[in-house]
Amino acid sequence: MKNDLKYDAFGNLDADYYVEKAYELRREYYAEIAKKMTASVKAFFANLSASRSLKSASQH
Repeated sequence: MKNDLKYDAFGNLDADYYVEKAYELRREYYAEIAKKMTASVKAFFANLSASRSLKSASQH
């Protein structure tokens, strides 16, 4: 079994390293969620404006 854990200078598990890695993963996750949310909002308003222009064109 390969030991891929990171240890500090005293031989203890490097908790600071793993906490920072967790923060990094969380930032990447939130960035991806924000990107998807922005795309969804843009698509919603694009569809809303397209349907409104079709309705107004058909009423005239």
